[in-house]
Amino acid sequence: MQFDPHPFTDEVLVGEGFFEFFKNIGKLKIQLPEESEPMPLETVFDRPLEGNYVCASDETSPVYNLDPQNGCKISCEGKYLVSAYDESINKYSTLEGKAVYVSHSLVYLFNERYYPINQLSTFFVTKSKDISDQLTNCILADRWDVDTTANVNIAKQKKEFLNKFACDNCLLLIDGPYIAGDGFAVFKGIVKERFLEHGIVPIFIVKNSSSSLIVDNNLQLKGKYNSDLHWANKLLRAGQRTKFFMYTDKNNRDNSKVFCYFKYNTGASPIRIEIPTQIYEHYKPSLSTYLDMIYYYILEQGDYRNPQPRPVAVAEMFARETLHLVKFTEDLKNSSLTPTMNEERGMEYE
Repeated sequence: MQFDPHPFTDEVLVGEGFFEFFKNIGKLKIQLPEESEPMPLETVFDRPLEGNYVCASDETSPVYNLDPQNGCKISCEGKYLVSAYDESINKYSTLEGKAVYVSHSLVYLFNERYYPINQLSTFFVTKSKDISDQLTNCILADRWDVDTTANVNIAKQKKEFLNKFACDNCLLLIDGPYIAGDGFAVFKGIVKERFLEHGIVPIFIVKNSSSSLIVDNNLQLKGKYNSDLHWANKLLRAGQRTKFFMYTDKNNRDNSKVFCYFKYNTGASPIRIEIPTQIYEHYKPSLSTYLDMIYYYILEQGDYRNPQPRPVAVAEMFARETLHLVKFTEDLKNSSLTPTMNEERGMEYE
C-alpha cells in the first residue's frame, strides 16, 4: 500500500459521542442514596510472577556500535516510510468516578514533511450503575477497579486507532513499553493481526525504567547493579547498544519481547528498545538499519534531557497541543461531579 498523505493533512478526529459527553456531563444529576449499609471489606494481596525467562540472543558481541551517518543516509533516501505514535492523557478524579480525555497522535515522515492525524476521545469510568445508565461514553467498572478499567480502554482505543491509520510497509516508532500496563492483553493482538501481516515494524522506545530483568537473572550482575539501566550505563559508551535479550512470561509464552539498551550520550541515562518477538524474528536482518535510523533521529532532535527520536517528539507535540482544543478540566469543574480532595488541590497525579 502506497502512502497517501491527504488524510493526514490538517485534520483532527473525535471519537463517537465526543461532544455529547461534555453536553451530558453538565446535565448529570448525582444523588446519594438516602440510606446505606456498611459493606464488608476484603484485602487481596497479589504476588509477583517469579521465574520469567530472560536469555541473551545469539549475537556474538556484548556491545555493538550504532552508525548515525548510515541512519541519516537511509532516512534521506526515503527507502522506508517512517511513522511515530504517542498519546497524551488528561484525567479528572471525582467521588463518582474518573473522567478521561485522550489524544491519540500518529505522524508520518514523508518527503521531508510530517503529516499528522489525531483522534480525541473522552469517557467516564465508574462503579455506579446508576451513573453509567445516565451518561453516554460511560464505562461500568464491573470487572476491574476504575483505574485498571480506564487503562484497558485506552489500550483498546490505541489498538483501534493504529489498526485503522497505520500504513502498510512502514517503520512505526511507539513511545513507551510493549509489555507493560493493564492494557497489554488488549493491545498485543494487533502485532500478529495487523503489523506482521502488513509489513509494519513496531519498535517501542522506553526512556525511564526501573526494570532489572537482566541483572536479576545473571549471577555475575545480581546485587551489583540497581537496575538494567544502571548496568547498561556502565557498560556502554555513547553510540553503542547492548546485544539483544529475550523475555518470555513463564505463564503465557505469547507475552514475549526482545530488547536491548542503547546509549545516545555520555553522562545521560540509556534508553531501552523493545520489539515483539515475532517482529524481531521476521525482520532481524534489517534491525541494525532501523536502530541506526533511531539513533540519527535522536541526535536530530537534539534534546539530551528528554531524548526522543524526532518523529516521536513531533507526535508528542501534536498529542499535547490537540488536548487544548477542549477545556476538559474547566468543563468537569462546572459539572455536578464532586472532585476528590487531591484533584481540588492539584495533587492527584503528582
